[in-house]
Order: sequence, then structure tokens, then C-alpha cells
Amino acid sequence: MRCSGLNDIIMSILKYFILWILLLLVFDISAQKTNKSKELKSVSIVGHTNKYMIASKSMTLDSIALSTVSAGTLADMLNKYAPIYVKQNAGGLATIHFRGTSADHTAIMFNGININSLTLGHSNVSNIPTFLFNDVKVQFGSASALYGTDAIAGSIHLQNTTSWNKGLQIGVQQNIASFHNYFTGLHIGYSNARFSYSIKGYSTKQKNDFTFINYQAKDFVKNEFRLDTTKNSSVKNFGILQDIKYNISKKLQAYLSIWYEDDWHEIQPNMSANFYGGGNNEIYNKHLRTIGGLKYFSGKHKLTTDLAYIYDYQLYNNDASNTISTKSTIARVNYYNSNLLKGDLNIGMNYKYIKPEVYAYDQNLRENRFDVFLSYKRIFIKKLAVSVNLRQGFVTNYKSQFSPSLGFNYLLLKNKSHQLNIKTSYSNSFKTPTFNNRYWLPNGNPNLLPENSNTYEIGGEYNLQTKSTKINTTATVFFMDIDNWIQWVNQGGWRPINKKKVESKGLEMSLNAEQKIGKLLFGAGASFTYNIVTEVKSYSNSKLSGEQMMYSPEYMANGRLSAIYKKYFWQMNASFTGERNTESNNILESYLLLDSRLSRNFDYKNHHFSLSLAVNNILNKEYQNWQYYAMPGINYEISFRYNINITNKSKSN
Repeated sequence: MRCSGLNDIIMSILKYFILWILLLLVFDISAQKTNKSKELKSVSIVGHTNKYMIASKSMTLDSIALSTVSAGTLADMLNKYAPIYVKQNAGGLATIHFRGTSADHTAIMFNGININSLTLGHSNVSNIPTFLFNDVKVQFGSASALYGTDAIAGSIHLQNTTSWNKGLQIGVQQNIASFHNYFTGLHIGYSNARFSYSIKGYSTKQKNDFTFINYQAKDFVKNEFRLDTTKNSSVKNFGILQDIKYNISKKLQAYLSIWYEDDWHEIQPNMSANFYGGGNNEIYNKHLRTIGGLKYFSGKHKLTTDLAYIYDYQLYNNDASNTISTKSTIARVNYYNSNLLKGDLNIGMNYKYIKPEVYAYDQNLRENRFDVFLSYKRIFIKKLAVSVNLRQGFVTNYKSQFSPSLGFNYLLLKNKSHQLNIKTSYSNSFKTPTFNNRYWLPNGNPNLLPENSNTYEIGGEYNLQTKSTKINTTATVFFMDIDNWIQWVNQGGWRPINKKKVESKGLEMSLNAEQKIGKLLFGAGASFTYNIVTEVKSYSNSKLSGEQMMYSPEYMANGRLSAIYKKYFWQMNASFTGERNTESNNILESYLLLDSRLSRNFDYKNHHFSLSLAVNNILNKEYQNWQYYAMPGINYEISFRYNINITNKSKSN
């Protein structure tokens, strides 16, 4: 049985989960005896379940968490709050390796549209600013049945929720940080009962000229490594996001979102090139992502139609002959019925037309992709929720791809204070080979098969809530196999092939808690991942090493403590990354990073000010996230924010 390796892990997770429940029950009994405060507002990171992914683990960042990384990127957010490995340098490059998989196996979704590069197959998450979004969700595990290609190991969802009847709102943010790093953000919004408009813009400039110990440059006289300063690591990015919504009637809404990014960064050299010279390269990217449509509501019925256009452009070393760009047009139709056969139905289709313009492709290359999908959720015997998701995908001149998923969520316990859910699921996902893999001349391979995965999960979620206490804890055991893994190999020239089969299995746990003591709101959180990722079969007759896959730590953990007292906010974050294997068969050492932030709010009528100081890498830890690429030591950041809200008095129009 191919899942036989899970027995020990399953037994361990059951023991840990039972222990956690017992400890929390004791904590709850004590809390009920000693606290009679008012109900708290949630400020912790709490897991939420997608409507049709009822058995999958997900994480939603609250407004407090987002505010601590508002001047940062998606990479900064994940490093601080999620036990997900982000392979990055200190400049402008960062990719996600979810559950030990490659960067191509995570879907980045903007308003439900996959924005991963069609040429590379993934996104540079250091170019995705968190400032532009107020709703960020992380979905763990396979989800191609819902989101299509790329969502083999996980997905990240970016959007903005709308608050109606808020009048005029203006916000300004300015951050100044170590190493000549600056961030400026502006937000203007207006809404009444019928119309909502929001525009957010930001600019970031980073020189990243920090000092570090260069382990590739040794002073043999003193018998020590040299102190060096990073070169060619500057970043200059700016972007604008506009959201428009108009309620044509009580049943019909029109909306439009326009997101433009202009990103430039120098390519940080490795330690050897940084000291001895070389590696003075740069990349310029621009992205235009637009999506608009209509939403119709009528009782249990909902119909949405969307049209999107995405343009991606890349220029390497300012050489116009090396232009890489893609244009894609997407049409979507979704029909929802909230009470069909006592269940909840979603059925729809996606169509995508892709036109690449890449110097290394056939200039006449075009591609059509068409997906049809169905999702259904129903609750049986008031305790058992079941969801089924089906997707059939078609790609021009390519094998069709069928992707199903099935989930069960059983409510084992529910009373006034406690709730315990047991979850299990199976899902199948796929990754369509990238354009570079198939069509890069002269070595692209148009005969590549899609990567395909099967994922099995079992876990539980426990919630405790009293007037002064909130606790959420989750535990998940997962097993995933990925077949037809694509890798470039040297066969008398570099060429991509379906090289191997990979298995990823492990355990994920999280705990988030809040406690109100008088006027003090205390918060704590922790997450832990144990993940074994190995190659189990090779299709190229190469010898299996049996070792952990490259840049896949077995252990990762995050922790945080926070306190809110009147207008003061304090938070301490810790993140641990375990050892990782590298391309040169070396082992990168594990490291622990500590960050802290202190904020003070000032309010005068409808004016709101905030001043905060952050200290990152407090221990001044020397570490490498990517072999022989320097990372910054202790550094500081000052942030100032100002918001004004001119409330709209009108209740309807």
C-alpha cells in the first residue's frame, strides 16, 4: 500500500491532538471561573474553510496581521505567519515551495484568476505587495478541482472586500527602514449605499546595501572570512489597484478591478561574484491585470459573468531582443444555487486564450484552454458535511485533464463553548507544462505530460470560545504523490523531461489563542510543519538518492506573542527554518529569526494616526535562505500612518 508510511504519523497526530484537547479543556475550565469580561474582537489568524473545500486547511490573515506587513510583500507575510518555505535572496526574487514541492505547484489567485507566469509557471512573490489587499487567504493542499492548473500543493488568494456606506476615506503610509529602504503608500476610497470606489498606490525603493560575512572570500592571513557589503541588489517597484463596484439594482451588481505593476530589480550576485566582481544583471517586469463583470442575485440563485485580461512583460538587462511577454483573455460564467436537493451547487466554465510573444518561441504560437467544473456541498444528519468538486480541462493539442476532489467534515462536538470537527479528503490536481518547458527553442519538449498529483488528508479542528477566551487549534496529516515531475536534464544539451515521481508526506499543526485580562488583550499563536519529500521513482534510469528534496526543510515553525493595551500594540514573532539540501549536495544550516514591533495609535475626531517601530532579526543571525546568497542581519523600520474618514450620511440612493 503506497500510504503505508503514514501509520506512525497518524498515530502520533492522534496522540498529540488528544493531548491538546485535554489541555485546552483544563484551560477553559480555569478561564470560565476567573473571567467574566466582554466578548473579544478577533485579532488572531484563524483558519477558515472554503465553501466547497470543507475538509481542507486554510488560513486567513486578519487586519492586525496584515498591518504588520503592509509595507512588505507576500514573501514577507508568509515568512512571518505561515510555515511555508520561501526560497529567496535579499533582492527581488522569491518563490514559494509549498509542502516541499516546486515553485510551479502553487497557484496565486487575484479575484479568482490565476496570475502565475505562463512562461515560467510561477510568481515572484517579492513583487506582490500586501498593501494593495485587505483579504489574503492561504489554502493548504491540492485544489485543482476548484482553481485549475498549478494548485497541486496550495494556493494563495488576493482580493479586497467592500464596506458600503463609509463615505470618503483617505490613508497615507510612510516607512523608512535600514539599508536605504523606503515605502510610500496611498489609499483613497469612497462608498455609499450603491457605489464603491477604491484606489491604492504604492512605491518602494530598496538599496539593500547591508554588510555580511562572505563565506566565499577568505582572508588567509587572518584565517577568517571577510566582511563584505551587498552590491547590485536594488529594487524599485510601484503599483496601482483600482476597485469599482456599482449596484445597478438590488439584484444586479457590476464591478471592475484594474491592477498595474511596474517592477524593477537588480539580480543579487552570489557571495563569490559579490566580492570578486560580476553578476551585474537586472530584470524589468510590468503587469496589467484587469477583471470585470456582472453579478446577479435572486433568492437562492446567483449568476456571475466575468471577463479578464492579463498582460505580462519582462525585459532582461534592458535588451529589447530578449523580450518575453504574454497576453491572455479569460471569460468565466458561474451559476450558484444555495438550495438544490438540500445542498449548495456551483457550476460553470472558464475559457482562456493565450498569445505569447517570446523571442525564443515560434512567433505564431497560440493556445486555447477550456474548463468546465461542478461543485456540490450538502450537510447530512446535521453533523456530516460532504463536498464534491469536479473539473474537466482541455488544452490546445494536448491531453485533457480530469480533476476530482471529495471532502468530509464531521461535527463531533458542539456546545456553547466548544466545537470539534474531524476532516478527511482526497483530491487530484494537475500542472499544465509551462510554455518555456514546451516551446523554448531549440530544446523545449512539446511532448511533455502534465504533472499529476493525488493528495490524501485527515485532521481535526477544535474551537473554544468564552466571553474572555478564544482558542483555535488544528492538526492535519497529509500524503501527496506527484507523478510526471518535470525537470531540465542534460542529455547532450539541456532539455525538460517527465523525470520522476515524488512523494510528500507530513504533519501540520497550529494553535491560536486570545485572552482578555482587564483592559489587556493578550494573543499567542504557533504553527508547525514536519514534511518529508523524496523522489520515489525515476523515469530516466537515474539512481534514487533517498534524500530530502532540495530546499525542502523537514521542520518549520512560526510563533507569535501579542498584546493590545488601550492604544498600544506590541508583537513578537519567531520563525524557525530547518536544514535544507542544496544543488551542490551541501546542507544549509537551520536558523531562528526573531522580530518585534511596537505601535501607538493617536485619534482625534475622524483623524487616525499610527506610529510604529519594528526590529527585525533581533539576534543578528547570519543565515542563508538560498545557498551563497547573503541575507540581512539586524535591521530597523519606522512606520507612520494617517487616515481620515468623512462619513457619508446618506443611507440609500
